[in-house]
Amino acid sequence: MAQTSSAHRVSHFFAKGTDPDELSKALSTSRTSLTAHPAANNDIAFECEFASAGPITLGLCRYEGEMRIKRQSEADNIIILLPRYGRLVLEASAGEILSTPARGVIVEASQDGSLHFLEDRQHLAIAIDQKELRNQLTQILEAPVPGSLEFAREIDLTAGPGMSLMQLATTLYAGLTRDAPLRRAPLALNSLSNGLMQLLLETVPHRLSSEMARTGSSPIPRHVKRAIEFMRANLSAPVTMQQLAAACGVSARTLQQSFRQFKMTTPMAYLHHLRLEAAHRELIQANPGQTVADIALKWGFIHLGRFAADYRARFGELPSHTLRTRAPDGSQ
Repeated sequence: MAQTSSAHRVSHFFAKGTDPDELSKALSTSRTSLTAHPAANNDIAFECEFASAGPITLGLCRYEGEMRIKRQSEADNIIILLPRYGRLVLEASAGEILSTPARGVIVEASQDGSLHFLEDRQHLAIAIDQKELRNQLTQILEAPVPGSLEFAREIDLTAGPGMSLMQLATTLYAGLTRDAPLRRAPLALNSLSNGLMQLLLETVPHRLSSEMARTGSSPIPRHVKRAIEFMRANLSAPVTMQQLAAACGVSARTLQQSFRQFKMTTPMAYLHHLRLEAAHRELIQANPGQTVADIALKWGFIHLGRFAADYRARFGELPSHTLRTRAPDGSQ
């Protein structure tokens, strides 16, 4: 799946046939390997049309015959299946879920299991880079978001959020295929893609849904705001927990508890998050001659190997790659 960019490049792919190996190849990506296994003495057929734009890939797929599709490797994305007809069972260690035209399913790539097609089936599939979802949540919560988001695995498609998700995904898919006008409207495409991800985050329950609701309804304490202001004003300077607490007029213990409650992290981890963001911005806008080491040291990262690992975990690429691909002169 392509990486996120301000103007998503659209790619298109069509696959049709009766060979399970060809279906396996069509459904696999460079980061995720899938294999199709027909039921005993059963012929299959498939027809899939995919369109990708940035962190989102959509595919309208029609299958004939009973089969299982198994994932052979993990990838950091989620797959949402919105059926039009036919039954499918999501088989995983946590149990089985039956998907019908009234019920969609969400498959997180960290889950083990398979998809058991019970009969002829057509569905609209949405694959979303979970890193981009975490980035959006990071902006909403103003705190780092690690790990899997653990979405609810079922979606009611007959009303409410599920129906809205189906409508928006259908509109986005129709606008991306063949010579549709959305392919030539990057700003509209970006808005629709972000809207789909935002709708998913706001309406489908996941691990951080309660934190999102609390962010919208509960004011952040003044001492937490003061701590963040102090951090931003001293990003490139050494800062201790004691200095932070003194600047806010509270004890270190109170500040720790407040950050865990309202930012889901510790004050020092939040400071680390802000410094990574600052380094990321400067790597994108680097001047000729600047190096990764220069920028890392400027923002308080003394151990370059640890900085590179933390940066990659946060932004999905090494700092040297950001500097090489986005700096004005391509310098490193």
